[in-house]
Amino acid sequence: MKSKLPLEAEMERFFLRTLPAMPFNVKDGFVQVMPWIALINGLLGIVRLLKVFSDSYAISIGVTTDASFSLLATAVTVIFSLLAFQPLRANRRRGWNFLYYAVLISTVLNVLSGLLDFPFGLGEILFTLLFSAFELWVLFNIRERYW
Repeated sequence: MKSKLPLEAEMERFFLRTLPAMPFNVKDGFVQVMPWIALINGLLGIVRLLKVFSDSYAISIGVTTDASFSLLATAVTVIFSLLAFQPLRANRRRGWNFLYYAVLISTVLNVLSGLLDFPFGLGEILFTLLFSAFELWVLFNIRERYW
């Protein structure tokens, strides 16, 4: 058995044993499109980062701390998503690991960004937690397909 990543065993209990399982045909669909989702996510993240850094107004007034965490989360997601593309196409576990780390790190950084902008960041925190839970549910359901 492969060694577990940080928090993987704890999350596995929740996402695979508590929540309903995904049907096999849906898993198969996700496994087929996951490399392309990762690639598109990485490319769109690059576009977002370039837009923010090219925006002269944002640079002139400086980027706030909460926005810095959000940008850092985007940068981490971009890097891990692009790194995951090739291994996911080959059904390698390494690609799954990259996506797992992207979700975890992005979740932590986006929650920190929302906390720094509290109470206005409450929507960001809730959306981050809900979307991350969905992403992790999908990832844990398709994990068995990567070796």
